Amino acid sequence: MTEAILKLKVERVKWESADVATFYLSAVNGRVIPYEAGQFITLIFNHRQEEIRRSYSLSSSPAEPYLAITIKRISNGEISRFMLTKISEGDTLTALTPAGRFIINNYQQQKDIFLFAGGSGITPIFSQLKYVLAREGKSRLVLIYSNQNANSILFKDELENLAAEHPERLTIIHLLSSEANRLNTDKVEKLVRQHTRFSVAEAEFYLCGPFPYMRMIRFDLVYMGIEKDKIRRENFVLETVPVTTAFTSFPPRSIKIQYLGELHDIVVGENQSILQAALQNNIPLPYSCRGGVCSTCMMKCTAGKVEMAKNDVLTDADIAQGWVLTCTGHPVDDGVVIGL
Repeated sequence: MTEAILKLKVERVKWESADVATFYLSAVNGRVIPYEAGQFITLIFNHRQEEIRRSYSLSSSPAEPYLAITIKRISNGEISRFMLTKISEGDTLTALTPAGRFIINNYQQQKDIFLFAGGSGITPIFSQLKYVLAREGKSRLVLIYSNQNANSILFKDELENLAAEHPERLTIIHLLSSEANRLNTDKVEKLVRQHTRFSVAEAEFYLCGPFPYMRMIRFDLVYMGIEKDKIRRENFVLETVPVTTAFTSFPPRSIKIQYLGELHDIVVGENQSILQAALQNNIPLPYSCRGGVCSTCMMKCTAGKVEMAKNDVLTDADIAQGWVLTCTGHPVDDGVVIGL
């Protein structure tokens, strides 16, 4: 058996700017692909006899006819350059089914929802805005969007239209570095205090942008007294940040993996992750980043204990329910059972 693979046809390519394009995709088999606003898909490429996976946030909303991903050219980005220069209408792409935990829940409730976006970090937030505002709810959304200059604002017209159509529910604040109007520690708290209509303790915060940008905002929010489980981050650039763990070495362990209707008994080698061991044993668990930031590899531990060397996506509530990241997860005992 194999992991859930999609074949996607490129229906249209829309250039948002000189170095950003949106790809509109449909399933080759004609089926509707279910997903939630704020999720991403992982594209799979074969390059020089090597499999390469890249995750891209969906800029579309589930109610729209096509999946859409918006890709910005990245310096030395081999895949982004390939997508923007080689892929065109009619081409076929291979992908995993949509995944991700960057999802707004209970938006019908009366609360403030703050969305911080930096540059192309607007992509999943744009999806969320379209989805939530198309539905009844008492929540109020505040988008704080940072860019280099006015020309680098993605989805500018669409965002303006959303704000005009929903003036009581959506406020958009643009911060432009070119105008010396950059987000900083003092400004984070000032903007949150200024635009909170209900209880700041009940407000929720969604962050997407460069790692230092999100780290600063999260630090400021926690300093303000915001509970950590009220803050969600979406990492779209992998950071080589050193990780520490209570264990200096993980000895070999025997574990069980329940996947696609089959039960596998395998040994996880010394300092191997669960994902590495599974792939080595031809168990095609889903994965993308392999760095603990995207949640594609998320599975539930129903017995035993798993220690994650890095986790930038699961909340304390997720972990309490047994969810672990197999790409950074190591079994601590021989009684570990992993499944979906």
